[in-house]
This record gives sequence, C-alpha cells and structure tokens, in this order.
Amino acid sequence: MEWAGLLKSIACLTIRSAERSYCSSSSEKIGGSVGGTRVQPWGYFSPQWSPTMPENLLTDAKIKSVKPTDRDWKLSDGGGLFLLVKPTGCKLWRWKYRLQGKENLFAIGSFPQVSLAEARTAREKARALVKQGIHPAHERQQVKQRNLEALAERKRARESSFAKVAQAYLTEIKPVFAYSSYRTKESRIRKYLSPKFDGMPMSDIGVKQIRPLLEECKTHGAWAAIHVKGDLSAIFEFAVVRGLVEANPIPSLRGLLRAPASESKAAMTREQIQKFYQALRGYRGYPETALCLRLIALTACRPGEAADAEWEEFDFEDAVWRRPAAKMKARRDHISPLSTQAIAVLKGLQRITGGGRYLFPHRSGKGFTTPNRLTYAMRDMNLGRGTTPHCWRTTFSTWANENGFRPDAIERQLAHVESNKVRATYNKALLLDQRRSLLQAWAGYLSTAEHSGTE
Repeated sequence: MEWAGLLKSIACLTIRSAERSYCSSSSEKIGGSVGGTRVQPWGYFSPQWSPTMPENLLTDAKIKSVKPTDRDWKLSDGGGLFLLVKPTGCKLWRWKYRLQGKENLFAIGSFPQVSLAEARTAREKARALVKQGIHPAHERQQVKQRNLEALAERKRARESSFAKVAQAYLTEIKPVFAYSSYRTKESRIRKYLSPKFDGMPMSDIGVKQIRPLLEECKTHGAWAAIHVKGDLSAIFEFAVVRGLVEANPIPSLRGLLRAPASESKAAMTREQIQKFYQALRGYRGYPETALCLRLIALTACRPGEAADAEWEEFDFEDAVWRRPAAKMKARRDHISPLSTQAIAVLKGLQRITGGGRYLFPHRSGKGFTTPNRLTYAMRDMNLGRGTTPHCWRTTFSTWANENGFRPDAIERQLAHVESNKVRATYNKALLLDQRRSLLQAWAGYLSTAEHSGTE
C-alpha cells in the first residue's frame, strides 16, 4: 500500500510538470512578442495586476509598429492596461481590474484618438475610483448624465430667457391689441425691461431685481412705473402658463406703487383752447409735434392714432383718412372726413416728413413718435391740471352735442362701438356726409378761437 501511494504521487507530479511545460511552449508560439514586449492572444490567461508587476511597457513607436492579425490580440502596457488590436486594424485601449471579487474591463478609447499618455492617465483615475469601490464605467455614465442635464438646463435657460419670452408674448398679443396700444406696450418693454433683463433667465428674475427697476421707473412718472409693472406681470403670467417659471413675483410687490390722483379728461373751455393755440404759435419744440396736436384737435382722433398715422392712409383727393381695423381700438375700419383746415395741416407736414412712411416719425429714425411726447408737450402749455391730447375728444363731443349735431354721427366720428344694432346698421354714406359737415363746422370754431379774442 505504501508503494502504491508513492507511485501515485510521482505520477501526479510528472503530469503537472508536463502541463506547465506545454503551457509555456504554447504561449511562446501563440503570443510571441513585439519589440521585446510580451503580447497575448485575446482570452488567454493573464494574471491579475499586482503592485510588483511592471508598468509603462509600451512606447508610441511600439504601438505604431503593431500589425493586425486574423484575430483579436492584446499588447500589454502593464498595470492592467492593454491595447486590444482588432483584425480590422482598430486599436482599443482597455483596462482590466477586479472589484468585489469579479474581473471587469473598462473601455478607455481608441488609439490614436486617445494617446498612450492619455490612456495611462485614464488608468490612474480609474484605479483611484476602484479603490473607492466605484466602477469607472458607472462613474463615466453618471458624468455623462450630469453633463446632459447641465446642457438641457442651459438650453431651457436660453429658451426661457427674458428676451425670448418677452418676444413670444409680444407676438401673441399683437393680433389682439390695437396697433397703437401694441406699439406703446412694445416700446415700454424695449425701453425699460429689455436693457435690464434680456440676458437673464426668467427664473432668475425676482423681487430683488424688480424692485430697483420700478423705483428707477418712478423717476419717469408714477404711471410709467405702473405700466411697466403691468407689462412685466403679463410677461410672467405668459411664462407661468407655459411652464417656463413656477410663479409670478409681481404680486409680492403689491403696495410698492401708488397711482396718482385721477386726472379727468374734461372738456376744455374756450379760454383754454385760445391758450392752446397761443402756445402752439410760440412752441419751440419739433414742428411735427405741433402739427400732430393740430391734427388731433381737428379730427378728434385718439393721440395714438395720430402718432402712428402713415401717409398711405390719407386720400387728399377725397379728403378722407382711412385707418385699417388692425390699428383701431374697436377693431374695425374707420374713415374720417378731413376738413379744409386738416388738409392744410397735412400739406404743411408733407413738406417735412412726406418722404417717409409715418407722418410723425420717431427722432431715432425707427418707428413713429410716442403719445407720451404729445402729452408732455400739452402739459408744458400749462392749460390746467389733467389737460392732455385726449381732452380734444371730450371737447369735440361736448361742443358737437351742445350745437345740435346728431349723436350717432358724433359717436361714429369718435370711433365708439355702437351698442344699438339699429343705429349700427345706419346708412354709412349719409353718416360720412354728416360727419364731414360736423368736422368742417368744428374746424371753423377752432379757427375762430385761434384768431380772435373771447366772444
């Protein structure tokens, strides 16, 4: 029995020695070496890296000299880093590591897009992650996800920037607002809000940013600040509905601004009318402003309708002013007869601005003048508290009704919406004739007031 056991042990040792010799011989035949560097066929056993194993075995020259074969094979740099050479000639950096008892491969990139030095740097970073129990591939995926989220956030911020949201808001309201009202609102946004907020995401605009802006606007008048606050609130509501911001911060500023005492648009007296014309004769501002105020007085139009009037709207031969529905508060076409005095004003103005689009162009060369310019001009005349260009409509209506002109003709001239359906369908041609007579009589009254003393 003892001899049998001894013979069995000798046989096992002989077999193991033969296996080691065969494996060593096979490795030399299958793997070989390139430039003195050990290479192994893909899938062949390779011991796990340890601190005692050599690293940085490769050079750029060695890598470039490698030629593909008919199957995948590896060119080791040590430390688990190797270059996988594909039959197609593609060379891929891989790092082999163990984590939680399992062997893993981390794809670093392809050569030469990832250089040898960059691959080694990536290996060291990946090794540091493995020491923390983190798979490098998982970390890379998380970094990629964070980058995508940051990119999406930047895109969302660009799409929800004040400039883009304000423009989208203006585009949406344009068909709904009267032309002059729209242009006034657009002008306020461009003048007061855009310079402060255009480069900011809506989500970054809060009470802290809005309060000093409104305080600054108050220096231009209480109503200017109130209107700007309303515009900004409307833009925020527009953004909230579309999910671009969570809430509108404007309600938090309630009580910051107080509306000034209401200034009634009362009819002007004969003395005020005379003072108005006296002030016009001595007016030292732009001549277009004085002529615009004259046109408003003669036609009883809204100040905004005169401010944005275009030359193509006027027909001197038929002596009418045709305003399209898009520019009217009532959203319907409006035809206004022109008195001989109004025609004279227009011909005088034509010598100044007739070469352009607008009767009263903005001094910047872009667009038309603002109704506020007209308001300031009348206030400088010291005609009395609350006297504005709009008062001409009240004055015209009062004078016409007191002098027995038909109410429906008066209301039609003022472009008021007629609630009575029977009156609304009244003969338009007849009303045009009546309004022509009405406006000529009104122009005569104004001429008398301008060139004579009190009655």
